[in-house]
Amino acid sequence: MNSQFTILTRQLVSCVLVALLFSGCAHLVKISYPPEAVIHPRFDQPFATWNGQRVRVMLTSSLREEALKYLLNYDQVILADAIQEKGLRHEYRTVGEGTPLVVYCRNPESSLKERHYPTTGITLGVTAVKEENPGEIPLLKLYDSFDPVVVESASEAKAIAANYTSTLAVIDSHAAKVAESSAASFLRPDDPRFATGIYLIHPYDPNKTPILFIHGLLSSPFSWQNMVNDLCSDPRILEHYQPWFFLYPTGQSVLESAAQLRQDLQATQKLFDPSGTAVPSRHVVVVAHSMGGLLAHTLVSDSEHALWNAVANKPLDALSLRPAERSMIFQYFFFRHQPCIDRVIFMAVPHRGSRLAAGIVGSIGDRLIRHSRTPAEMLRELASEYPGVLTPYFGSVNVRGGPTSLFSLAPNPLLDSLAALPIRVPFHSIIGNRGINDGAESSDGVVSYRSAHLEGAESEKSVPAGHDLLSNAAAIAEIKRILDENIQVSER
Repeated sequence: MNSQFTILTRQLVSCVLVALLFSGCAHLVKISYPPEAVIHPRFDQPFATWNGQRVRVMLTSSLREEALKYLLNYDQVILADAIQEKGLRHEYRTVGEGTPLVVYCRNPESSLKERHYPTTGITLGVTAVKEENPGEIPLLKLYDSFDPVVVESASEAKAIAANYTSTLAVIDSHAAKVAESSAASFLRPDDPRFATGIYLIHPYDPNKTPILFIHGLLSSPFSWQNMVNDLCSDPRILEHYQPWFFLYPTGQSVLESAAQLRQDLQATQKLFDPSGTAVPSRHVVVVAHSMGGLLAHTLVSDSEHALWNAVANKPLDALSLRPAERSMIFQYFFFRHQPCIDRVIFMAVPHRGSRLAAGIVGSIGDRLIRHSRTPAEMLRELASEYPGVLTPYFGSVNVRGGPTSLFSLAPNPLLDSLAALPIRVPFHSIIGNRGINDGAESSDGVVSYRSAHLEGAESEKSVPAGHDLLSNAAAIAEIKRILDENIQVSER
């Protein structure tokens, strides 16, 4: 009877998890357009035919080298205003001169830089403006729609047309497999379908500050699609920022994902800017949701020995560790804040854990996850070689197979130690409230206010929303305010 109950409970929890996953996938973006919306201009030649007229192609300085190679070797060009999309809440476009285009190119993945763009393809927003050239062939000027030249023109008499939502919709429409992979990467974190790392959806811009989005449990970068659409159509934000995303398998332990985040951010910055002088190497704003906020905390704090002391009863110096063991311990438990981070925005982050992860859903869900080998093996080896080295809590974690994300999210001494680490940059909290209670007793349904609250925040905003508050209008408005404040600080 007990075994039947356990099987039924596991099946129930599996259904709950699958339902959560597919509720997120239900918002995948789909696009449609008439056949005549697909055009075939020759941008790689000095002359082209545009609307039946011969024109001279002029690539403006707004199209940097990183974008040009895809524009000149595209797989598809679509008239942006002809694209119909479903899945994004709002549509943003600028009326003006020219024809907005969406240029799609398969990702050849032939270089290290291309591995930081979606494997599903690279999409450019381009505006083609035909200008009469008295006595000569008309010019067809091509602009990057996301460049400040185009953005700033929106307030001028001769605005350059742009369609921001269609560009994003085409990216998202190709990304169904990425979004759906969040299930497999949660349950099988050692074998994710898409590589862990920092991803860009627009060509790298050396003059814009990255907004680094870090998703939460059972999620992927495409959970941000509505927020990115709302943010990256705002002229002031678009002029100063570019979106970056961290993708990681959410079934592995928080400390393992956090270590990968720190390494990948530094590697991405160095790859695109070896000299370290460009804006993205010196300035980054982090926006992190739920479990992603725990990863973000390790970017802006100095751990010293606090996290190690939460896991082990003995100091490192008392252990005769092999070089490989010491290296792994330092990788996970010891870190220093990243000077490039300007500020962090925490959204519904369980700084002190979530009771849901400690309950029956979390307990059985944890059993469904195939435990990540690296941290589990490390704990087993430490416990075997140094009996009694683990604290009682992590001793019990070790007996159950090692840490997973759900173990990491349950209230535990390690999270308490992480939450207590001073944050070295300005930070902000956006906290959901379902309206059942107010103030300290409120909750977003997954994370309580007491867990999401951190002392020392420059601002704390409570919004009427549940845990999934990424599309909440008040939350997005608050992020816009903070990003604008960051611009003002940098301009002083």
